[in-house]
Amino acid sequence: MVRFLLLMVSMSAALVAGSGRIASAGPPSPVPNRIVVLTFDDSVKSHYTVVRPILRRLGFGATFFITEGFDFGSNKNDYMTWEEIAELSRDGFEIGNHTRDHMGVTKENVPRLAEQIEAIARRCQAHGIPRPVSFAYPGNAFDLAALPVLEKAGIRWARRGTEPEFPYKAGRGLPYEIGLDHPLLIPTAGDARPTWTLDDFTRAVERGQAGRIAVLQFHGVPDRAHPWVHTDPEKFRAFMEYLKDRDYTVIALRDLEKYVPAGSEPNDPEMVIRDRKERIAKGRPLYEFRRSDTPEARRTWFRIMRRHALTPAEMMAATGLSEQDVKRFADTVRGSGDSDRAARRLEALPYPGGRHPRLGFRDGAIRPQRETKITVFLPWDRSSYVVLDVPEAIWMREGRHRELLYLAHTHVPTHWDRAGVALPRREWEHADDGAWIMSRTFPSGVSFGTRVTTGPDAVRIAMWLKNGSSETLTGLRVQCCAMLARAAGFTEQSNDNKLFRSPYAAVHDASGKRWIVFAWKPAVRAWGNTRVPCLHSDPQFPDCPPGATQRIEGRLSFYE
Repeated sequence: MVRFLLLMVSMSAALVAGSGRIASAGPPSPVPNRIVVLTFDDSVKSHYTVVRPILRRLGFGATFFITEGFDFGSNKNDYMTWEEIAELSRDGFEIGNHTRDHMGVTKENVPRLAEQIEAIARRCQAHGIPRPVSFAYPGNAFDLAALPVLEKAGIRWARRGTEPEFPYKAGRGLPYEIGLDHPLLIPTAGDARPTWTLDDFTRAVERGQAGRIAVLQFHGVPDRAHPWVHTDPEKFRAFMEYLKDRDYTVIALRDLEKYVPAGSEPNDPEMVIRDRKERIAKGRPLYEFRRSDTPEARRTWFRIMRRHALTPAEMMAATGLSEQDVKRFADTVRGSGDSDRAARRLEALPYPGGRHPRLGFRDGAIRPQRETKITVFLPWDRSSYVVLDVPEAIWMREGRHRELLYLAHTHVPTHWDRAGVALPRREWEHADDGAWIMSRTFPSGVSFGTRVTTGPDAVRIAMWLKNGSSETLTGLRVQCCAMLARAAGFTEQSNDNKLFRSPYAAVHDASGKRWIVFAWKPAVRAWGNTRVPCLHSDPQFPDCPPGATQRIEGRLSFYE
């Protein structure tokens, strides 16, 4: 350890001056608990004559997606003029791109997409309208090959339809989940239909809660040229008054910039789409939350959520409770109820969920389970913290292949998923000596557990695995992760501020004077994922015969 610390000090100046560093843009604004994005497609005349005055009176934002398709050029009874479109822009509404010819974005049409986008961008420029940064897929169909074309054209946000998770006909969809949905594949939560009632509208907008954002799709109000997507003006007024009466934040698509952290795009744009389709088909819940079994447990978790400074929307996501219940319970508790600060040791608490512990690559951890995650607050900034995932995963050897014995997410199949076994949820327990302990026993009789103990400048982690099966367990590699998304000063999505010398994985702040070091023994690999960002020191249990118990040890340290 001493040699490693000397190495860190000697290298810190070089690391601070390293090239290619990606600076942190700081945390985005919290997502309001009630939020809706309004979008209107196809340049319909009633966007100007009916929608515009209603939205202006209520102070709502919106995006109007413009195309010159259909008979836009000759039919000015049903379609806006460019002068009217420019006036919408001057009013403060966003003008988005819907292609010149309302061209469907299919694999065959992708080679023509850039020209279609540029044609509308040029028309906007000619009428004093800012170049569009938002796009809506005509007819709602999309192809992944379009994403680099959109990016090159300066498009930052693109709305798709309700498919493929739900069929087009009913107009029912899902909300936008930051970090899981690609910004160029934002789903529609509700696609208005002539038969929509206030109940239909309410179901769509209520998807915009608990940190998720409801993006609504309208066409004409009314829409004489496309009666299958027509919305009655009186119904529309009632829908908008509903939002106003309930204090919804109503924005344009471009306004998502305020809430979406830089670098949060998923690695795989379709991962969450595939995951949702599978879970919908199997009747499984789409969202991870946990309700407390007792009033005492509920008070404990609300104190923990308060200590993490979770917003009401994040508390809803963590607990599955209504907005009213969250407010009622949150008002009855204060503080974390933890004695670590008074005892002059680092403060550690179970991670409550509700806020994704990663900044980016969230598609690599869909529905993270809180049972293995523990928060350690920084000694220099008690509002900032590292989230330890101990373990994130345990691998074992199955014949010639590796198999997941355990995974702290739900979108990658484990040994138990393949066997059709649903594992019960577990929670951390607080020991009399202040340690936090978590354990789990699998149906095979194999069990593991983790014990986290804090000191003045380090956290000690002990992990054990007991083999209660009749077979020797081999290849027991463990992934242990220290996530830095909420560790102020250490959030750069880069490895230029990190040092990896197995078993040590370390990160420093901008000054090079403060360090966080993560290490396990025996370790097989030290590394970091720049998108998360995180530190990994991955150990491996020795082979474990039937009846035996193997142990490994880790440490999270802070130095200045």
